[in-house]
Amino acid sequence: MEALAFLLVGLVVVAVVAWAIRSKGNPRRPSRPSSDRGLDELERAMVDSAQRLVEVINESLQIASNSKNADTKISRLDVAKDRLAELKQLSEDYPFIKMKQLPQVEQSIADLDREFVHARYREAADGNMQGRSLEKEGKITEAIAAYERLLEEGVDTPFTYRRLAIIYSKRKEKDEELRVLHAAIKNIPVENSSHYQWFAERLAKKS
Repeated sequence: MEALAFLLVGLVVVAVVAWAIRSKGNPRRPSRPSSDRGLDELERAMVDSAQRLVEVINESLQIASNSKNADTKISRLDVAKDRLAELKQLSEDYPFIKMKQLPQVEQSIADLDREFVHARYREAADGNMQGRSLEKEGKITEAIAAYERLLEEGVDTPFTYRRLAIIYSKRKEKDEELRVLHAAIKNIPVENSSHYQWFAERLAKKS
């Protein structure tokens, strides 16, 4: 998405502005209502609730867009969806809360959804969660199988390769560990610098 989408929430005599995603500059923090004049206690409470929801949506979409971690991208996009649904319901329940440019924000979310489906982030997140749960249960062979399925698909999630490399290292299966490290170097974007460096240094040490 090239353009910046804005979520405008009109609260009686004030406006709350939140950017959606993919800002090329620094995100603008939503400003607090400058005046409570004309608002009764209930309205002020709803203003605060709407403001908090906008801030969570803003932060969650920023993280979903910028994070290099598939689990984080998926979880924060889901948070943004849930909070937006709450904000829409709040607007329906209290007519003095008005949202503008909502279609653009929803389009931004839909675009992220499509991007994540194409990149198979949700499958990777689910597979990583399954593998980690199996590890905690002591089912290491099954955990390896879960991670290996993701590796075969060429996912770019560092967690998958890191867990496999560590497991094989503990099992003293050097050739398998090296295979995983080479796959990580191939599939994880170099732009994901901190994780990429971990694999590069480990590979150099193990080779």
